[in-house]
Amino acid sequence: WIDEITMEELDRDPNPIYERLRREAPVAYVPAVGMHVVATRELCLQITQDPQAWSTVIAPSGGRTFGKGTVLDSNGEQHRRIREWIDPQLRPAAVDTYVEALVRPQAQRILERIEDLGAADIQEAYFAPVSVRAVGDLMGLTDVPSETLVRWFQTLALSYGNAAVDEHGNFADPAPFEAGDRVKEEIVATVDPMLDHWTAHPDHTLISHCLH
Repeated sequence: WIDEITMEELDRDPNPIYERLRREAPVAYVPAVGMHVVATRELCLQITQDPQAWSTVIAPSGGRTFGKGTVLDSNGEQHRRIREWIDPQLRPAAVDTYVEALVRPQAQRILERIEDLGAADIQEAYFAPVSVRAVGDLMGLTDVPSETLVRWFQTLALSYGNAAVDEHGNFADPAPFEAGDRVKEEIVATVDPMLDHWTAHPDHTLISHCLH
């Protein structure tokens, strides 16, 4: 039955499949995604707590989306080094010092725009713009519109999740990857001039910190 699992079923609702995997095959190769799936909490903990025996392996669709050398697919010294660029501003104690001023004003402004609509898709109208605005501003992308940030995030998320493969192990649908590639070109075109500025004028933003 594992060979008959489809990407459509996983996208619609993976929970019944995972429940059966936990009962019958807690570690199983799932051809639809071209990967082994570990379905129980206990085995996941065993993997995460034994770094000598296990290493991070990004999903093939994630590798296609973000390429090599990212924090998502690195281990050991390389992972530690990349984390050093990212961690200081994202540790809980650091977040506590800026999260209120960073997030609450944006959340209030977004609520003011939607509170009289009568009804709204809460994810689309509130949670997505609040989250991308907060992270975007932390990174230094203050001049990039929230709508653009949401579109970038959603397009890359669809690319990352485009895990379906055919019987030969090749990706079944290249379109989400191609859309992701176009968004990455937009991001590079937007951020490259900022890097030139931050090289000479470092500030408190996350990208500036990573650069230096």
